[in-house]
Amino acid sequence: MIPRVVELKEHCTKKNTIRKCALLLTALAVWTGPVFARSYLNCITKKVVIVDAPSGSTSSTIEENLGFWIDETAKTVVLADGMPLTVRRFDGTWISATRGDMSYELDRQNGNLTYASSITKEGSATIIIGSGRCNIAAGPAG
Repeated sequence: MIPRVVELKEHCTKKNTIRKCALLLTALAVWTGPVFARSYLNCITKKVVIVDAPSGSTSSTIEENLGFWIDETAKTVVLADGMPLTVRRFDGTWISATRGDMSYELDRQNGNLTYASSITKEGSATIIIGSGRCNIAAGPAG
């Protein structure tokens, strides 16, 4: 790859216009792609679980550590445990994905993650709501 960069640099001489040189350098930047096509996101979240049953309602709050493998090239998202998510939106601003009844929304501009699920079974409703912040990490802890 380095000989290619030297070759491009040699073509950017005073004889060439700035426009041509800028175009060559832009093409090189696009051609090389992102440095990390696959990255791991570690997300520390607060999760609230609300259960509304005929016998009464309960709620609990816990801190949850979620991890996601993000593949920029394939536009895929996989949970740290290897379970793939169904991607609904994947662009530079948002990633929206689902797994079963759980929906995940990642704001890529600030690293905020929100997720929610609602399940009704045998007269009881369980609602899960979570949010937190994600950071790029080396991989799953442990």
